[in-house]
Amino acid sequence: MTELIQKKLQGEVEKYQQLQKDLSKSMSGRQKLEAQLTENNIVKEELALLDGSNVVFKLLGPVLVKQELGEARATVGKRLDYITAEIFLRTIPDPGDVPDSFF
Repeated sequence: MTELIQKKLQGEVEKYQQLQKDLSKSMSGRQKLEAQLTENNIVKEELALLDGSNVVFKLLGPVLVKQELGEARATVGKRLDYITAEIFLRTIPDPGDVPDSFF
């Protein structure tokens, strides 16, 4: 009887430890996305200050390449949309990932 309870308890502890690992991994990914979102919002604000006479460059490997201002704004906007969507998708749990014991 005692062994059965210990085995069951050990199984629950292992599930809990796995959930902790998953949560840590998820939080780490979210923090990276939040940092990227903040960085891209700053870039968007800086690009909004520019007019057509300013020159914008983008980094491709070790080389700076001239880029049109409109293209740079569009690229940053798309990147912000993508990052926001990723954060949103990570916020909503997949119903298959939620254990039955949660409900």
